[in-house]
Amino acid sequence: MKIGVAAQIFWDYEKLDLNYVITHAVNDLGFECVEILCQSPMFPGWGTDKADKTKEEIKDILSTIDTSISLHAPYHDLNIATWNLGVRYEVIKQIKECVKVSNYLGSDIVVVHPGYVASRKYKKDKTFDMMIENFREITKTAEDLNVKLCMENIASKPKAMGVHIHEIKRILEGVNSENFKLTLDVAHINTTGLKPRDYVENLKEYIFHVHISDNTGGNDHLPIGLGNIDFEEFLRELKPYDRFLIIEGWIPRNQDHFLKWDKMQLENILKRLEST
Repeated sequence: MKIGVAAQIFWDYEKLDLNYVITHAVNDLGFECVEILCQSPMFPGWGTDKADKTKEEIKDILSTIDTSISLHAPYHDLNIATWNLGVRYEVIKQIKECVKVSNYLGSDIVVVHPGYVASRKYKKDKTFDMMIENFREITKTAEDLNVKLCMENIASKPKAMGVHIHEIKRILEGVNSENFKLTLDVAHINTTGLKPRDYVENLKEYIFHVHISDNTGGNDHLPIGLGNIDFEEFLRELKPYDRFLIIEGWIPRNQDHFLKWDKMQLENILKRLEST
């Protein structure tokens, strides 16, 4: 397993500079992968022609350092389960663009959030089916470009979909593509009352990407050890998974300290697991 970091953790830096974030994460902090969120301000100009400049700058940076990247599709203000046809068109357009940028930058992973029921007036079952159909359409682009669209299990909230194991299976089986996989977010699992191992046992065949952070059952993304998640048990169950573990746990204004801590904790756990 390789340890990476989510670039959006660095949003609190006084001067937001994506090129600096990538080089700092790799050269100074020693991460092997950086996950880039495709929305402004983290990806300057996203959704406009100005994004081309950012895309070219990222490609130039990647040519000078030894690292991998994953992309996270935009999700703030965007609901892939929307009933609004105009908004639906824009959501699909932006996520497809993220898939294309992923291919251009040499990444094979795009993380995407499931949708939510925007109003009690909308039937959840119908909304769910619409979301699956939208995922199918985007996945066609992912198939054409050999990119994996990896849906992230989301935190437990009243309007959320793609939270529980049966929902996640329904989406994955509904899309039914080798290019539609699962990003397993361990902190989001902890909001459901189940153990991370329960999700791994039921969904292991679909897991292609992993997000790592801690909490005590609320929707927080804390450094390892500040919550109650048993990461050693989780990573043991996750074997033989050997792809990226993307750290999302942090404390504002003290990112580097806690990212080094998270990385060290994961490295120590992985070493112990190798010897057992």
